[in-house]
Amino acid sequence: MAVCSFAKIPLRGTFTPRWPFATELYGRFFYIRSGEEQVLFCAFDSLNTFRNDTRRFRREISASCGIPEKSIVFHELQAHAAPNSAMMHEAMDGILARAIPVVKEMQEKAVPFTCEVTEAYFGTDCSFNREQYIEGIGGVTVWTGMGFDEQQRPCTDNEGIMLLRDYRPNIVKTPVYFDNPNDPLAYLFVFRGENGEVLGTVSRFAAHPDVGVLFELRPVQGKAEMYRYDFDWPGYLSTKLEKDFGGMSVYLNGPCGDLSTKKGYDGIDDFEASDAECRRLGEWFADKLEVSYGESKRVMESADFLRTETYTLTLPMRDDMPRTLEEARNGQAGPAEEARLAFEAAKADPTRTPAQVKRTIDDYYKALYNGSMATDICGFSDEELAKRETEVDIPCVRFGDYLFVGVPGESLTETATWLRSVCTGAKTIPLDQCNGYFSYMATPRTLTLGGYTYWCSWTTRETIPSLQKQLYPLLQSFLSLK
Repeated sequence: MAVCSFAKIPLRGTFTPRWPFATELYGRFFYIRSGEEQVLFCAFDSLNTFRNDTRRFRREISASCGIPEKSIVFHELQAHAAPNSAMMHEAMDGILARAIPVVKEMQEKAVPFTCEVTEAYFGTDCSFNREQYIEGIGGVTVWTGMGFDEQQRPCTDNEGIMLLRDYRPNIVKTPVYFDNPNDPLAYLFVFRGENGEVLGTVSRFAAHPDVGVLFELRPVQGKAEMYRYDFDWPGYLSTKLEKDFGGMSVYLNGPCGDLSTKKGYDGIDDFEASDAECRRLGEWFADKLEVSYGESKRVMESADFLRTETYTLTLPMRDDMPRTLEEARNGQAGPAEEARLAFEAAKADPTRTPAQVKRTIDDYYKALYNGSMATDICGFSDEELAKRETEVDIPCVRFGDYLFVGVPGESLTETATWLRSVCTGAKTIPLDQCNGYFSYMATPRTLTLGGYTYWCSWTTRETIPSLQKQLYPLLQSFLSLK
């Protein structure tokens, strides 16, 4: 018989904070054991953690607790008002010191359970794809400020929110609809002990938890004093599920590199308003999950079935990335300045089309991001930069009739759609930002379009196709295991 348990640890005190805490930040843990198999899901209220730090976490938890490294999933929610790579590196000693005894206790106290599950179709009610192609300009991204028509469809004619720097071609005359595919599926798993009491819940949706810092995108004074640590809408979603069901709640985020919540904008002029919007969204999503649960929950008959594996893939890196960490730290000013001057010249040239000017914007921002992407964001090594290759660790968990697949970095809706299309032997739940942060996992389509995903990527046109080609047979073999 399968057994499970839930627990969480606070992150406060494990790193040197830059801001005060508005809410606690947690690592939330969910453990299952069935026969010889174990799995530990760890979901952190953090922004990005280097792969080597996640490997250390998995290695030391495994050594101390006897859970195979392949069966430990280090997942981040990417809350923007949370510690990032350098802070998580500093925090790892403290996180491990807190996590190891908690995980041991979870193993000892795990109890038999029944699992009720609901699959909720959110459709386009709660999220949208924030990237779009605009005729005559190219690919643009809107972080915030999006409008919604009377049917609540996202649209805007405001070129000022399309990340075009200070360039305004003034060719967008009617609202552009941001209606590319999103991930419409949400899930809620409710675990009950033998007495019927709820032990905990696991929920999953897909959208950016970037609402706690909405005020920073508005023209307001005193921004530097406003910042607070905030677990964003996933924290409020979990808080409401804990209040309504009991037990402890773990939220898992799906691939959301191009997905935004239908968040507000007008009047969000300070941190308090941003936090209130986090609460509104989190409780809204929790309510929708609870309605779906009340209408269509089912008991999972195969909850004893558990299989885990982690696959390490080697992926190619863009050739315009720095060749060494020294170059990444000190050699990017020249290329960035050249790209800036090219943009200024193109903007002032009446013979250049808006699409041509937009390409120089993309080239400029790409040059700005390359150095920090190698050092502060992804934490690549000299060896990886020299070889133009990096490794990603992709966890797979088969639980009952569901397959959880953790993809690296901020992956896109395309990746979630691909995973569901090829894993037809199970109901597939893609997860984002697992086992190390790799910035944006741009696909060939987004590399063509340009825009924010392109700036923040190290991927080549072959990276995602290579990931798919390597992962497909591994997934088919994994699904065949009985």
